[in-house]
Amino acid sequence: MEAVNTGRRYRRMTGKRLKDYGFVFVLLLYPVLQFVITWAFINIGSLLMAFKYEDIYGNASFAGFDNFIEVFKELFVYESPNGYGGWTMLLNSLGYGAVTIFISLPLSLLFSYFLHKGMPCANVFRVIFFLPNIIPIVALVMAFKMPLDPSYGYLYKMMEAMGYGGGYLFASYPTSQMWIYMYCIWAGLGYNVVLLSGAIGRIPKELFESARIDGAGYMKEFTRITVPLIWPTIVTLIVLGMTNVLTLYLHPYLLTNATGGNDGAAITVAMKIFMDTASGNPTTFGKASAMGLMFSVLWAPIIMLVRNRLSKKYDGVDF
Repeated sequence: MEAVNTGRRYRRMTGKRLKDYGFVFVLLLYPVLQFVITWAFINIGSLLMAFKYEDIYGNASFAGFDNFIEVFKELFVYESPNGYGGWTMLLNSLGYGAVTIFISLPLSLLFSYFLHKGMPCANVFRVIFFLPNIIPIVALVMAFKMPLDPSYGYLYKMMEAMGYGGGYLFASYPTSQMWIYMYCIWAGLGYNVVLLSGAIGRIPKELFESARIDGAGYMKEFTRITVPLIWPTIVTLIVLGMTNVLTLYLHPYLLTNATGGNDGAAITVAMKIFMDTASGNPTTFGKASAMGLMFSVLWAPIIMLVRNRLSKKYDGVDF
């Protein structure tokens, strides 16, 4: 009898386990398919393409490391017609990471802190900060460019009156790149403010009350309580800022009318890859794939190392 009961319990446990496995399988099926179709399949094709050469008719042949050598020469050896070498493209791309991490993120952190302190119309300002993130990027670019247009832009007229005119601001380097960075700061503040405000809002109010009782001012409260307790969110935003180095291209592409500026010197790594693949010329596909693979292999370990080191600065806190 005991053996029969044991067999029944075993069958019930097995059936329950199978149902659990089936439930988990159904939940994971869609994201796994999504990963395979939209990431693995495409990136495997790009990986293979980096070692191929295609002629103008699409006939492919094995190129070995020729595409990588050509990318290296284009970056550091060849001199472009406009006088700017591949180093300019690298500096432009690295600039996005620097601007995001060292300018946009600290500003977002300060704004989030003061919004949390209950400044007047705090919720209204949160909406205003976040507006650029819900407006389509083309409309957002137009909203930024129109006030700076030499013909009718009111900001340009004010700058011209103060002696800072000089024609179309997105036409030549380095002025074009400076204004692109300013656009990225303006457009990126809202996203950071929303995430940081949420992280600060989860900090127990008792900690701030205890700090005030102990005589801590805003500066100590900010540096000793707020920053350490939301450090995981800050690290995440730093990592995202570092990924901008190799992923951000659409903003400068639209701001410079898809040219990288009249002299082409505002171009970035991601924009170069995009323009080579969007050209429809099969001879550039292999080189674009090689460039993407090369920078990914070089940059990904650096991002992982930075994340690992920064994560150890403060112990993780759950609240």
